[in-house]
Amino acid sequence: MILLSFDTEEFDLPREHGVDLSLEEGMNVSCEGTNRILDLLKEENVKATFFCTGIFAENAPEVMQRIMDEGHEVACHGVDHWRPKETDLAQSKEIVERVTGRKVYGYRQPRMFPVNDEKIEHLGYLYNSSLHPAFIPGRYMHLDEPRTPFFKGKVLQIPASVTPWLRLPVFWLACHHYPQWLYQKLCLWTLHHDGLFVIYFHPWEFVDLGSHPEWNIPYIIKRHTGEGMERRLKALIQTFKHQKVPFVTYIEFTKKQ
Repeated sequence: MILLSFDTEEFDLPREHGVDLSLEEGMNVSCEGTNRILDLLKEENVKATFFCTGIFAENAPEVMQRIMDEGHEVACHGVDHWRPKETDLAQSKEIVERVTGRKVYGYRQPRMFPVNDEKIEHLGYLYNSSLHPAFIPGRYMHLDEPRTPFFKGKVLQIPASVTPWLRLPVFWLACHHYPQWLYQKLCLWTLHHDGLFVIYFHPWEFVDLGSHPEWNIPYIIKRHTGEGMERRLKALIQTFKHQKVPFVTYIEFTKKQ
């Protein structure tokens, strides 16, 4: 099974590189990218899970409605992506459920920072996808964590996929930089070894960041953004479809466990 997801947040990446960006500018980027993703998913007839911040949900109700209308799952991704707080677990659930009119079952912490597992369970979340079981300098050091889904209490933990043995990251940044043939080979290796593949991207990856030098975004992040990323994701989706592997939402997967 393929668990495809998108961390749907207000675009705040320039802040990490010393550039302040207004909420309006950030939302414009995120909405543009999300609509491009939705166009691609509709064309390929696959479903995904959108982990949405409270700020994004409140400021883009029409995009939220489109996500639901086209059959995708909405889950929580905190409130303010730039400043995660422990209270986000409850507040983001309240906001997203109010905006969508639907119950939310899943959570992913911004930047996959640590999250209170007991509170996740207490608030009624059924799954938590806030773990990247790899070593990425400056971000994660989780080489001792399980690579595949496992339970903590009653909550299913759904880690992002990494390759067997070496735990090479195969997340969004790898898709930007590995040669496409190698990236797809690593993804298929992981899929066949584990029986599932968990991958996530961001809406801003589908906007041409290279045309905005004023945002001071490093090359390692802005490479192959915009149309280049659309082509790469489309090729990855078609590779999985050629293998006749189903795409399922995170809640569909959770309910099967």
